[in-house]
Amino acid sequence: MHRGLKRRSRTMTGILAGLILTFAASAQAEESCGELTVGWIDWPPYQMVGENNDSSQPVGVDIQAAKKYLGALGCDLTFVSKPWARLLKSMEEGQLDVLLGMSKTEERSKYATFSAPYRNETVWLFMRANQHDFDHFTGLQDIIGTEFRLGVSRNAYYGEEYLNLMEDPKFKSRVFQAIGGENFQMLISDRVDGFLVDKETGKARIKAKGLGGKIVPHNNVKVDLGPVHIMLGKNSISPGVMDKLNTIIKKNVAIPQS
Repeated sequence: MHRGLKRRSRTMTGILAGLILTFAASAQAEESCGELTVGWIDWPPYQMVGENNDSSQPVGVDIQAAKKYLGALGCDLTFVSKPWARLLKSMEEGQLDVLLGMSKTEERSKYATFSAPYRNETVWLFMRANQHDFDHFTGLQDIIGTEFRLGVSRNAYYGEEYLNLMEDPKFKSRVFQAIGGENFQMLISDRVDGFLVDKETGKARIKAKGLGGKIVPHNNVKVDLGPVHIMLGKNSISPGVMDKLNTIIKKNVAIPQS
């Protein structure tokens, strides 16, 4: 009788031990990062092609941030470069895990989550250096009622002020969208009078294309977009891993203003 009880007791202990190990392994797997696919575009100095024109090994401020913060969690990062609209669509469809330097919007929050911010972003109005008819502008609202032609990148975010202004037909009629990022050629060819670009990106584009002295930022017109984040697909990492990521970012980041 007692021997039977002991055998049953040992059996139950073994079952419980197995359940505990299974639970622990499951919890550990849930808290791990695993493999993540990171999308990027040509956006200097934040995201740029690597040495030997290797698109699988990009460099830049955002790339370094991804490696530093996600790398600290043991994430295995694979970088892929596609047109901007396709990257957004891929994340929305669950085929991409990470996008970098992202402003948090209501639309994006439907299919993605956002880390703690790791830098700020400001876009400036860039214009031809010899164009002075609009020097008196102090903000985007001054475009209303003028013949000014504003160039913007399609699918880019320019802040709540810009979105509100786009509700006004008089402003919207002065906006011209470019496909494929910052298009200074639209400025040079006089198709627009100004183009909204991140200031550091604008300076990098000017240097790369030999446009020094031809295109300059407006003295007054800029839009502070505020903090940008690492954007992740809803199912790319667990809430526990996201908490760890945010803790790492908050401990390490002193957010600069671009």
